[in-house]
Amino acid sequence: MNPYQNPRRKSHPSVKYQRKRMKKRPHLAVLFILLCIIVWFAITLLASDSEQNEYSPSPYQTPASYHPPMPHQTPMPYQAYSQIFTFEHLARISNDYLLLVNIDYAVPDHVAGNLVRISDYVNTLNPEMLLNEDTLVMLRAMFDSAANIGFTQFRATQGFRTHEYQQELYNTMADTGLAAPPGHSEHQLGFAVDISYHGVNIGNSAQGSWLMDYSYRYGFILRYPEHKTHITNVPFEPWHYRYVGQPHAYFMTHNDLVLEEYIDYLRRNREITVIFDGAEFTIFYVTVEDEVLELPYGYSFWASHDNTGGIIVTAWRT
Repeated sequence: MNPYQNPRRKSHPSVKYQRKRMKKRPHLAVLFILLCIIVWFAITLLASDSEQNEYSPSPYQTPASYHPPMPHQTPMPYQAYSQIFTFEHLARISNDYLLLVNIDYAVPDHVAGNLVRISDYVNTLNPEMLLNEDTLVMLRAMFDSAANIGFTQFRATQGFRTHEYQQELYNTMADTGLAAPPGHSEHQLGFAVDISYHGVNIGNSAQGSWLMDYSYRYGFILRYPEHKTHITNVPFEPWHYRYVGQPHAYFMTHNDLVLEEYIDYLRRNREITVIFDGAEFTIFYVTVEDEVLELPYGYSFWASHDNTGGIIVTAWRT
């Protein structure tokens, strides 16, 4: 059917006149077609720009395809139908990731193992500085992921400290409250790291915000947040991160818990389930009064003292 034709009657003379007039002026049709093409092209270009802006990664967005690995560890041997462990056995194989150290709980004598040079993994100004190896593996993964979105200047500025070095810092900085007494600093564990960006304090920066948002994916927590100073008894330190392992960091971050609160939560609940990155973790809190801990066959696990009398066991199906 002709677009100008009324189906109920024949074409009106005025319509025929319009057709004849268009035939006499073909350049008007050409101009109309060109105008349509220009409008279509402009709409397509704007839509393309809008789509590009919508999906371009922001400075705070971790690439969705990146899934950091679990820390390397040796799975414990399986038994035929179950794995049964006593408190003493778990204590002997503790990796100490979740040790609580603060003004009330001192650094145990048995920690600070598996230390390696930070400069072999990430940027640092001190080539002799040391840190726990598992912590460094995940710190490098975190820095590499940040570099993928343009944050390429993260540095580790503090790692493991000896008792003597902590004493020296404490004598120098006691008035500031930024140095813990020797024997009560997380830096003596080997799992705590101070981070700067291009040598500058990361507080109130895009880089600092990115770490606070995504460090849990790599097993790190911001140890001393600003709104928890009444619990940690430590001033806000936006640069101080502590490695605790991925499922624990995830749970603490998404439930707004510092380490003191998390250990108390586990002590009261004794067993929780955490689903992280599609994997299910069962976390047990074990005390010396418990006769045994029985894990189902086919599970891997690691155990850590909490430094308050309990052991935290992290188990997952392999």
